[in-house]
Amino acid sequence: MKKIFSRCHLWGFIYLIAWSVNASAVYSEIGLNYGYKKSYFDKENNVEQQSVTGSLSFYFWERVALELAYTNGLYVKKEKQPNSMSAFLRETTQYTDVYEGGLIFVFADRKAPFQPFIKGGAAYVKRKQVVQDDGNNPWEVPYSGTSPSYGVGFKFFLTQEFAIRASYDILETPVEGGSKVNDINGRLGISWVL
Repeated sequence: MKKIFSRCHLWGFIYLIAWSVNASAVYSEIGLNYGYKKSYFDKENNVEQQSVTGSLSFYFWERVALELAYTNGLYVKKEKQPNSMSAFLRETTQYTDVYEGGLIFVFADRKAPFQPFIKGGAAYVKRKQVVQDDGNNPWEVPYSGTSPSYGVGFKFFLTQEFAIRASYDILETPVEGGSKVNDINGRLGISWVL
């Protein structure tokens, strides 16, 4: 019962902040992006990845916004691995959740049809890799951490409320041993101004 009560308080607090931020914003924007890529060499050597990003931006001034975004990604790689006697098939499946927050600066007026922008902020990245060799028992490699995030892009408005949005985004996720994984994403999607 205590967990349910705490969750209700948490969701109420999030709703209250979103409502108060939206009430003081000049305008808001909702975005949806999808990315897909497949590299196919043959049945035993291929890579497939896809991601969906939803975002909510609150413009406090005409050209500056606070953007909150969530990305869900899936990556599957199949690769024939050689060993001393023959070869085995390794399948790696990676699940990714990214929670981002940052500022956007737009280099055009609100009514301009073409609006280039830059953005910067921070992200929390949560990943889990599941690796399986030739149908043997799989093993998991989880890792997560905070990361700087930044990017460039543009919006092209087809109407005053509806735009096509493209961006080039970079995340640097820490992993074990002090190294980092650089994620570079090209995103294409749509956005609505409220």
